[in-house]
Parts: sequence; C-alpha cells; structure tokens
Amino acid sequence: MQWWRWVAAAVAAVLLVILLLLWFDTLKERQGWSTARAARPPAIASIAVPIGFLLVLVLPWWLGLILVAGPAVAVAVMALAS
Repeated sequence: MQWWRWVAAAVAAVLLVILLLLWFDTLKERQGWSTARAARPPAIASIAVPIGFLLVLVLPWWLGLILVAGPAVAVAVMALAS
C-alpha cells in the first residue's frame, strides 16, 4: 500500500472521531439528558471509525477521497454553525 493511503485513512479516522465528539457534545447539551444517556448513541456509532479507516485503505483512490471529504465538510459546516 502506498503511504498516502495510510495518511488518508488516518485523516478519515480522526475526522470521524471529531464528528462523534461533536455529536456527543450536542446530545449532552439537551435538557434532561445525562452524560451517560448522551454517550450511548455515539458509543454505538463509534464502530464507523475502524470501518471508515479500512474502507479508505481498500477502496479506489477516488472513493477514498470522497470518504475523507464527506466528514471534512461536515466538520467544517458544524464549526461554522457554532
């Protein structure tokens, strides 16, 4: 595997972790939600991090680029919204 595939997979994993943390923070701020209740959905969805990592490694480069760009755009939109 080329080095850039490993870098792209690592970037995708970091972006997915950031999305999960932002989702947790959003759920935690809801009224009446405890920290444990807010942590449950992102904990279940955390399976997406290793799956996204592996997909970027295995898929063709243009699909890997889409898989990296999707979370990057989502993080940028969430950052601009707050």
